[in-house]
Amino acid sequence: MNDWHSDFVTAIKEELKDEKVEIKQEEYLSKEPLRIDVIIIKKEKDVKINKRIGQIFKRYNIIEYKSPDDYVSIDDYFKGLGYVYLYKSIMNAYEKSRKEVDDIKIEELTLTFVCSNLPKKLISFLAEHKIKLDNSDNGIYYIHNEWIPVQIIVLSELENVEENYPLMVLSNNMYFKNAIEKLFTSINEAKEYDNKIRLIEAAFRIDPSKVSEVIKMYADRLNEEQMKYVINNLKEANFKIYTEEELKKSMEKGMEKGIEKGMENLVIRLLKKKFSDIPEKYIKLIEDADEKTLLQIADNIFEINKIEDIEKYIVS
Repeated sequence: MNDWHSDFVTAIKEELKDEKVEIKQEEYLSKEPLRIDVIIIKKEKDVKINKRIGQIFKRYNIIEYKSPDDYVSIDDYFKGLGYVYLYKSIMNAYEKSRKEVDDIKIEELTLTFVCSNLPKKLISFLAEHKIKLDNSDNGIYYIHNEWIPVQIIVLSELENVEENYPLMVLSNNMYFKNAIEKLFTSINEAKEYDNKIRLIEAAFRIDPSKVSEVIKMYADRLNEEQMKYVINNLKEANFKIYTEEELKKSMEKGMEKGIEKGMENLVIRLLKKKFSDIPEKYIKLIEDADEKTLLQIADNIFEINKIEDIEKYIVS
């Protein structure tokens, strides 16, 4: 049986038998299959990406993402480069059924790292090794002197809310609240709900108090279907919009606008939006209800199908 690789290993062992080395055959590089986080492929290779994060993009663009409590290490940097070269050497070109030698050109590849905070150790390491960085774009660091274009997107440093709000809600950005507001005002069609609610849930994990504040601010700007979708999904994810402490404070202050609105006014407004007219009997019940009851009604507003249903939440 011909096994040239095993023959070569035998030869190299014999060649280096007197040296202080360990020789391993067919060493696995990973316990799990290697996976790229995201690959962005231009359907038309010469099309221009207008967003700033895509200014360096070529035909094949590999993205490595780090969660808010993680960072891009020195080894992550080299692993990312390795993914690019593996993709070039292993994968088929776009819309091709089989691999051909050099069908993906090295000039068609880019690498992007996305992280919440600046990886200072990596930046120092690159500087020590004469790898130049250009931070001319806020939150985007361009790395030069590599074979391929490389950039690091630091989410906490992005400033263009209009353009980058979907990314900005994934970190404790200075403009986090503005990004959440933009996210809410951008909910237009039912087909967008799933993506938008996922981003809202992610933002809750970053800063629940700010997200709750924005939801309340925009409660009367979304239609019933949109607000129902938001509240129901957040409840399923165990995110509470109204806390008992907040309820107590808001009732004491009795404000009529923003986050500090009295819960009585908020519940009445939500019910009027749903049923138009509310009999005086039920307005009186709401005015006499305690804090926990008002909280229950607000949290279950979309399970209330007729005005009489609020009676089951009223403590007699």
